[in-house]
Amino acid sequence: MNNKFFITGLPRSRTAWFSAFMTASGYPCLHEGLNGCKSIAEYKQKIKHKSDSNTGFIFVDAPIDRPTLVIHREDRHDGLFDNVDLNKIKGLHVEFSDIHERIEEIFTYLTGDQIDWVIYNTFKNLNVTTMLEMDVESAKVLLNEAS
Repeated sequence: MNNKFFITGLPRSRTAWFSAFMTASGYPCLHEGLNGCKSIAEYKQKIKHKSDSNTGFIFVDAPIDRPTLVIHREDRHDGLFDNVDLNKIKGLHVEFSDIHERIEEIFTYLTGDQIDWVIYNTFKNLNVTTMLEMDVESAKVLLNEAS
């Protein structure tokens, strides 16, 4: 399967969940693929054959040559994300509260394929959280490169 995509949103918008669900569905998807990259070029190479579900996507000049899901969740962000305008990202925009009712549309938009309801129902109520430690030095380099 060669379908590659991006998923983004503010923290706590199910990006980790989507990464796990999409990977289980046969579409390898990183979570926070920007982490550890020291340049946009390195990130592009890292995601060459994979998708990425990433809250930091909004801060870098990454390629938007793939279907992109943008998840809006206004009630969950902190100071770093106060002025983030997700509306400027081209893609399918979905409210966090609408993910379940729009999951078939989301899946087909990202992959071009039909959702596997058995896999979805296995993941539907799963609470996926991460203890990802950000590579702060790499993040600073990426943010400076993106400016």
